[in-house]
Amino acid sequence: MMRTVLRSLRALVATGAALLAAGAMASMAAAQVSVDDRIESLQDLVKKKSDDQATVVIDGLAQAFAGMVDEDKKKAVAALEKCLNARREEGDDKLFEAVVNAFANCGEPGQKATLKSLKAPNVDKRAGVLEAALRSLGFHKNPANVKALVDYLVHNEPRVVAGAAAALSNYGEQPEKSRKPIVEELIKNYSQYASAASNTQASNKDKGVAQERLNVVEKPFKEALLKLTGSDFKDAPAAQKWFNDNKSKKWPDPTAAGGGS
Repeated sequence: MMRTVLRSLRALVATGAALLAAGAMASMAAAQVSVDDRIESLQDLVKKKSDDQATVVIDGLAQAFAGMVDEDKKKAVAALEKCLNARREEGDDKLFEAVVNAFANCGEPGQKATLKSLKAPNVDKRAGVLEAALRSLGFHKNPANVKALVDYLVHNEPRVVAGAAAALSNYGEQPEKSRKPIVEELIKNYSQYASAASNTQASNKDKGVAQERLNVVEKPFKEALLKLTGSDFKDAPAAQKWFNDNKSKKWPDPTAAGGGS
């Protein structure tokens, strides 16, 4: 029996080594594909509307970005930006979401491209893509982008608001003086959604719609507030009360209370 076990273990080790070797070879093969070749392939796939395959190339560019020389980085970001001009039917967002998600891994060039993309029709007019772009922008954690993100907290599409709130959750490591105005804006807009959902003067239909909208934004609002304040609020009134009681006090480090980014 012991010999059987040993043979099984040896077989497992051999299989594992073979899989690792295969993975390493695949990685090496991918690394040998030039940026120009990747871009040419991407352009061809986008033209053919083969978006499933195009997103694989986009992900590959994003993963390889950190190891590229500066000239190749410029080419890669430019190629990704060009994808945002492709024609797709309404609701066919896969290509565009892949692009803005990739920008999160493209350093400062990706950050600039994300800001620029917010006004592109295939981003601005597609709520899901705009939501993804805002989340991508927040990933860079640049304080200079806070105003742009806060401005989207008043967007008419709840999922865009959710994206902006999620993006702002990345600023939990900022100094207290930077976090306070962000928290104030988050609570103000969270409270407006909550108030609409609990409005006793509204019709049942309107209250139902308001509740659906609240359901979209509530979790991102609460998670962002947790990371920025260190406090886990039950609802919007609890968050508002905490802010009223603490806005003039010194705030603790949110990471010490389980928040932070």
